[in-house]
Amino acid sequence: MPSARAFSVSETPLLIGTQDLHLWLCPHHGVADSDHFKRQLLSHYARVAPADWRFSRGEHGKPGLLDSPRPLDFNLSHSGGWLACAVTAGTVVGLDIEYCDPDRDVLKLAGRFFQAYEIADLQACNKEEQTARFYDYWTLKESSIKARGEALGQGLESVGFRLDLPAGTGGVTGLRESRGDPDNLTIPAYYCLLEPIVDYRLAVCWLRPTTGLPHLRMFELRGAGQPAKEFSKPLRAASITH
Repeated sequence: MPSARAFSVSETPLLIGTQDLHLWLCPHHGVADSDHFKRQLLSHYARVAPADWRFSRGEHGKPGLLDSPRPLDFNLSHSGGWLACAVTAGTVVGLDIEYCDPDRDVLKLAGRFFQAYEIADLQACNKEEQTARFYDYWTLKESSIKARGEALGQGLESVGFRLDLPAGTGGVTGLRESRGDPDNLTIPAYYCLLEPIVDYRLAVCWLRPTTGLPHLRMFELRGAGQPAKEFSKPLRAASITH
């Protein structure tokens, strides 16, 4: 990953405003497990020892914080050799990272969970593009489901995305969400889609309380004794806004 300004864990708390969206990445070999990962990075935001964070679980397993000294929301995901976490100053967030497995039968899986227009888009792609586009859709769907605390199976079938829009400023492709149940769209969401590592997709759903867009920052949490590192990657796609 690109080198950038590094900071140590001792520089806590890391400032995060209501419009900020922080994404964290960590290789699996850099931490003991996902629990260690989330505790280490959350301690960048408050003077709380990693072992002292307390967590809750929603109906379908969405994690939350108990007795946090400041408003924070977070969401975890892992795939292949990487872990990822999104952190906000209390704005509800969902995240998914996936390794783009070239051996997966993506059309078969899409036939179970995708909307007809998403399947048609996949069928119009060549094999290599098909795999990449499948994980574009899959990560967007999972990020939406996780942000709203829904059950995975039903959520995958009910939410859809359109990525066939003209590229916007800076070459970023636009995307729109559509759902079978319009009531689930009463809270507006902002989505962004990235390729943070070669052959990986990462999508974030930010349930924004205002019409403002998030200020995105990305960090890598490395092994014990090594400082975290801020870096940047261009967006692959982002929500169309008005």
